[in-house]
Amino acid sequence: MNQLKINSLLLVGTPIEKQYFENYFREVTLLMSNSEVLNLYNNNLYSTIFLDFDANTQSAVEICKKIREHDHKTIIVFLARTLNNNYLQQLLPLHLSGYIKRPLDNDQIKEVLFNIEQDLEFLSENTVRLEQGYHFHIQESVLHNPLHNEIKLTKNELKLLSILINYKDKLVTEEIIEHEIWEEQSLELDCSNRLKNLLYNLRKKLPKNSISNNYRLGYKLVQI
Repeated sequence: MNQLKINSLLLVGTPIEKQYFENYFREVTLLMSNSEVLNLYNNNLYSTIFLDFDANTQSAVEICKKIREHDHKTIIVFLARTLNNNYLQQLLPLHLSGYIKRPLDNDQIKEVLFNIEQDLEFLSENTVRLEQGYHFHIQESVLHNPLHNEIKLTKNELKLLSILINYKDKLVTEEIIEHEIWEEQSLELDCSNRLKNLLYNLRKKLPKNSISNNYRLGYKLVQI
């Protein structure tokens, strides 16, 4: 794999790990402790951070949470000797790009680096980011969960999601939605029940409270 599109890695690890990752990043800054990360990150805004999950599990999680309070674009990966799937599920809201198991394994690292490249693509202007790591790729018209797996949408669910995305932070009235989805039928028939069912089914496929509504004023998609 060639060097990644990103050029700066903030690594909490060992000199040997630093030497290894210099094969993939143009610049690698080595820190010996997670406690040093926030200060250096705030000053330089590194595009990728590898945290040491072994030395202090809680500090790695807390630092990740603090970064995510205001920054959903920085790539974060945990370096760990062991990290079970149950714990990984709990960390999903923090939108990690994965974790790298120690000792370093080439195949696993390439998989994580591939995830990083995917995240960079999803964080581009062609991607709408939702809560809990869900994201919608505009050009491909595909909704993904935090693990980059596609979530299947029906034709009308896709239409509805696209309408809400196009209006960004504005409320969209029921009349506009009904006309754009059902066109001429909406002028002749009452489509309100259709729309309610459509909203119900789409909401089940999105993070909780992703679609907000204001009585009589319309609906809005919550983006981050």
